[in-house]
Amino acid sequence: MLLGAALGIFVHNNYDVAIAKAFSDKIKMLATIFIRLVQMIIAPLVFTTLVVGIAKLGDIKAVGRIGGKALAWFFSASFISLLIGMFWVNVLEPGVGLQLNTIDATTASEVVEKTHGFSAQNFVEHIIPKSIVEAMATNEILQIVIFSIFFGLAAASIGDFAKPVINALDKTSHIILKMVNYVMKFAPMGVFWSNSRRFCYS
Repeated sequence: MLLGAALGIFVHNNYDVAIAKAFSDKIKMLATIFIRLVQMIIAPLVFTTLVVGIAKLGDIKAVGRIGGKALAWFFSASFISLLIGMFWVNVLEPGVGLQLNTIDATTASEVVEKTHGFSAQNFVEHIIPKSIVEAMATNEILQIVIFSIFFGLAAASIGDFAKPVINALDKTSHIILKMVNYVMKFAPMGVFWSNSRRFCYS
């Protein structure tokens, strides 16, 4: 990460904007490949591990207790993270005085559209998937989690009849975890090129 930042700052300070932009565009592909590899394994990893974990517990009451603790931890960690973020944003005031002449207006408009009109109703409607295929295709993690919980509970309630499916998903999860190991070997290079691009043309 530090080497990437150093390279980006070097290019930014020693070359004109056109060269820095060309360099940034060329290394964008390398950073994108790593990000795509990570995104590729998220949905199947979440689905298989959650379903297998819930189904192997067998006892639906135990699943409920563990699920309740997991949700409590999730919301507590999210709330603490939010508080930390709000504190440091108000103290450090990142972005103050920053000139964003090169920002992509299209990207900014997409962010505004996604956050516009947010409400509790929209949030609840969003986390319930219309289609698990669509949720996996778009990497909607909360939707995948909801479907996985229902799938795992249903499999646990059926018992031995669902064991072949759970065993297959268990083996699949191990294969995906091996894929995770492969992807993580590219992590240093992915972070290096991502950081270089971030600092060389901003």
